[in-house]
Amino acid sequence: MADEAAETVVAEAPAKAAPAPKAEAKAVPAKAEAATGESAPSDSGYDWRGKLAGEDAKFRKELDRFTDEGSFAKAYKDVRSKATDPRRVSIPGDDATDEDRAAYAKARGIPESPDKYEIKAKPPQGYEPNETDKERLTDITAFLHGKGGVYADPAVINAAHELYYREAETAVAYALATAARQAELTNEALGKLWPGPEKNRNVGFAKAAAAHYFGKEWGDIADMQFSDGSLLGDNVQFIKAMARIGRETMEDPIFLEAGRNGADASKSIQSELDGLLALRASNRGKYNSPETQKRLAELYDAKQRHEDRSASH
Repeated sequence: MADEAAETVVAEAPAKAAPAPKAEAKAVPAKAEAATGESAPSDSGYDWRGKLAGEDAKFRKELDRFTDEGSFAKAYKDVRSKATDPRRVSIPGDDATDEDRAAYAKARGIPESPDKYEIKAKPPQGYEPNETDKERLTDITAFLHGKGGVYADPAVINAAHELYYREAETAVAYALATAARQAELTNEALGKLWPGPEKNRNVGFAKAAAAHYFGKEWGDIADMQFSDGSLLGDNVQFIKAMARIGRETMEDPIFLEAGRNGADASKSIQSELDGLLALRASNRGKYNSPETQKRLAELYDAKQRHEDRSASH
């Protein structure tokens, strides 16, 4: 009976459960890690991002861009290589030393004085810089050179010259277009003022008088430009005034000669008369000569005609 009871106890005793297998640790993906704020360990289980960033959450977030320690190390090496490249020089700031500025200037080829730059920028085809253009470009170069740093860089200087030429070319084109349009308006206004053939006749008087009184400078004077873009030679009031002078003088060679080179014709005639009349006391024979008497008559007639015209106006 005892043996049977023992066997019963052994049979009823439950088998001892085998230990459950340990769950394998899984790495938290970088995206999930960023969402949870937890550090993702490397394949070896080492949280290298957390170790580098410490409590700097911002830096920790930047490290998420790198898949592993190797990619971070490579990026760091590249940045350091560029930073320590002897060909790279930092742009000097307001607190830069003279040595820093000199080093930057040497590295970028900045000359010691603004007149030493090699200007590669060229004016547009057909555009000839005048003295004003040259002075302005000299001032611009000197100003940028004086600012120093990146402003004095040869590339910036040349870009400034190129920009100036572009602006000048645009301004010239605009001025020419405006002058052409103003000439059309002037022609229309003169046609209304002097209908039919009178327009060409009076314009002819104006041109002849202007060419006579202004001489060889008349071409440059006619091209003087007003702020509205019109030229003096196309100004209605100027043409009217010169036409009047032309009508009064072109038919009178004595008066015309007396007014040559912009002289006051009336004063010139009177001055010549005074000189000839003085011969009565100094040289009576010359005064009585046919040549002197003829000249006196011409001058008196011209003077009278001028006074008559002036009185009629």
